[in-house]
Amino acid sequence: MSKMAQYTQTFALLKANLKRDWLKIVVWLVVLAGIFIAVAAKFQGIYGTHNQIQTIAQTLRSSAMKSLFGPLTHASLNTAIIFATEMAVFWAIFMVIFNYSLAVGASRGQEESGLTEMVLGGHPVGRLAPLSAAALELLVADGLFAIITGIGMTLANMPGSDGSGDWLFAISLAAVGWAFGMVSLLFSQLVADSHNVAIYNYAFFGVTYLVRMMTDVSNPDYTWWSPFGWIEKTNIFISNNWLPVWLFIILGIAAFAVAVVLNVNRDIDAGIIQVRGGKRRSGFLRGPATLLFWNQRSVSLFWLIGMALLGTSYGSVFNSIGKLVNDSPVIKQVLGQSGVRALEKNQILSFVGILGIIFTVLAIISGAMVINHLYTEERQGYLQLVNTTPHSRYYLLTTYVLYGAILSVVVLFATMMTTMAVGNATLSHPLAIKYYYRIFAAMLPVLALFLSILVCFIGVMPRLRSIVWILLGGAFIISYFGRLINLPNWAMKISPFYWFNKVPIREINGEPVVWMLAIAVVLMVIGYVGYRRRDYEN
Repeated sequence: MSKMAQYTQTFALLKANLKRDWLKIVVWLVVLAGIFIAVAAKFQGIYGTHNQIQTIAQTLRSSAMKSLFGPLTHASLNTAIIFATEMAVFWAIFMVIFNYSLAVGASRGQEESGLTEMVLGGHPVGRLAPLSAAALELLVADGLFAIITGIGMTLANMPGSDGSGDWLFAISLAAVGWAFGMVSLLFSQLVADSHNVAIYNYAFFGVTYLVRMMTDVSNPDYTWWSPFGWIEKTNIFISNNWLPVWLFIILGIAAFAVAVVLNVNRDIDAGIIQVRGGKRRSGFLRGPATLLFWNQRSVSLFWLIGMALLGTSYGSVFNSIGKLVNDSPVIKQVLGQSGVRALEKNQILSFVGILGIIFTVLAIISGAMVINHLYTEERQGYLQLVNTTPHSRYYLLTTYVLYGAILSVVVLFATMMTTMAVGNATLSHPLAIKYYYRIFAAMLPVLALFLSILVCFIGVMPRLRSIVWILLGGAFIISYFGRLINLPNWAMKISPFYWFNKVPIREINGEPVVWMLAIAVVLMVIGYVGYRRRDYEN
């Protein structure tokens, strides 16, 4: 077979992929591009004056904010530069997640469903056509994002912006998502199932994110070693450096080239890394609970180690969070030593509160991914084997829910404790453990609420279960960017995180805890009843 023949019917498969994923792509584009443009249009009213810009710039130059948003080194600032600094890193994260979702579904997901084997075996389709169609689908989705966002940024016309910077911002965000999507296609050739592809994807992303965060705080010149850190090096609205975009393109092409080589050297529905055979008689095959633990042990350990490293990294910058206070002779003179110490403490506690939201979102994702496997395995027919055992549906659902909930709680607790241990080791006046317990306890009702929403969808309308990711992302965006974009108070209250925004500086308000847990219980009951009554997908 000639090389070109291996790509036969690529565009036909691309059309089929877009027909299947059009709703997912449209929803993601509306959320990502829509919110991005809306914030850009409103930003002048928030940071349009010199005093407003200088106030937020002082905050962004602290080590804590460097670890979150990247360094702000330019002396002459304007509204557009502040916008680029605050939005680049976090919107790049969302673009990576978007592309991971598309890439896994269009590659390994189709092989698991048997569709790839059917297409290649019964139609005149080239061996590399499915992989090429997946790569082109990512290109189409990211291209649409770049076009919509570029036009929106141009119409927003923020003070200090220019056409080159507007389009560089839009294209660089699309490029970072596309490049990481190409890396995901590479991982799809290495392992034999989408579950392990996701582990490889987020492990790669986690490493690049940690390198970016640590180098931004210690020495920003070293951030070039992190592919995710390249998004910062664009210097949007300052020097408008297009080199990182070319680096993303080179990374994506290289990853796709390696994926092509691996694809032609493996069997369909298999990976380069071979799966080891298990024991013929294993104690972990006695029931759903032991089987779930055995299947999830690696990813659970990955979450624990990864989150502990994240907590360690954030804790390591605690000593420099109060530096702005300590370096200000005026504040020292006015407040005195005790006042400076109290102000520094409040700054650190505010940062711990922000970290609590980030850690909780990630902890919810870890547990939700486990619970989500119940429907994935149902759809793929794996539960037909489990249902031959004398266990009820309630028992099966409870097994997944308990494992997911316990994993979320343990991940959140471990992350908070590692943050405390490392953070207090860097401080001359360590924070009391009660503050960390306070934020941990405050986040538990939020965690329970989102997991119960997922259980409700799986029990009643499993095909709409992805809505929980939209709700979680929306709550995070409102809590994280709400004050930055001056959202009205009623909009802030939509996010469950809002009701604990004074923690850990203040005690937990018991009222939102009660109604959140009550809603969680109701949703959980609805999910259980629905799961018991509905038919299996497969």
